[in-house]
Amino acid sequence: MTTATPSTGAGKEPLQHEPDPQPTPPTHGPFGRVVTAPVESPTSASATWVTWLLFMVPLCIAELRGLSQPEIDRVSAQAADLIASHGDDAQYGGHHQRSARTAIAQGLAVLARADGGVTALGIHACVRPHIGCPGTSPAYPSPSKHEERDV
Repeated sequence: MTTATPSTGAGKEPLQHEPDPQPTPPTHGPFGRVVTAPVESPTSASATWVTWLLFMVPLCIAELRGLSQPEIDRVSAQAADLIASHGDDAQYGGHHQRSARTAIAQGLAVLARADGGVTALGIHACVRPHIGCPGTSPAYPSPSKHEERDV
């Protein structure tokens, strides 16, 4: 037969410890935060462009993550050169369409490193938390259960 002896604090409620507040992370992770820009943002793009940028810009942010500042400057200059030379191919098609579109995504990834990130072409991209980030709340409110049934 085993007998359990009550501890000295028997009958008392255990102490409730509130969890320590989580510190703000220095970055949003390896892919940054890339979200649809708020409706009232001044720049827009077609839905196809926005979807493509939502996919491509985080990949470009991850590629830049391990580069030194001189290497990032080189990528930035090359992207700017390509956009200046073949930006029309990105929109209308042409021999340099793929490389021009990739250069636009790389340029936005470089700009995402700035304080406050970048909002352009229907997206917002940033690599660090900042005040007023549209990524902290949904850009478009989710439909309620009632609205989902009506669809």
